Amino acid sequence: MRKHSKSIGVILGMVALMILLGFNAAGAGDLLVYTALEDDEVAVYLPAFQKAHPDINVTIYRDSTGIVTAKLLAEKDNIQADVVWGTAATSLLICNDLGMLQG
Repeated sequence: MRKHSKSIGVILGMVALMILLGFNAAGAGDLLVYTALEDDEVAVYLPAFQKAHPDINVTIYRDSTGIVTAKLLAEKDNIQADVVWGTAATSLLICNDLGMLQG
């Protein structure tokens, strides 16, 4: 059962990412993703995204939630990431409160 629910989570995450990217990366280009997902999770999401969007070059910056959040806060006035993928909701709430997120 756990494997099934994890698969559903992966699918929902990919759908959410593809919807977000549909608005922000309609054509070919580069995409910088900050993530706190584990390596084995990135290994599921990334190939699925690359298969669906072969014209988009994805660069992954992966670290712990705390480091990813600190990096986002340090870049507040010039955020480098195009997408934040798999970090704590509390971290995103902080960023949202500071007006850093785009919906």
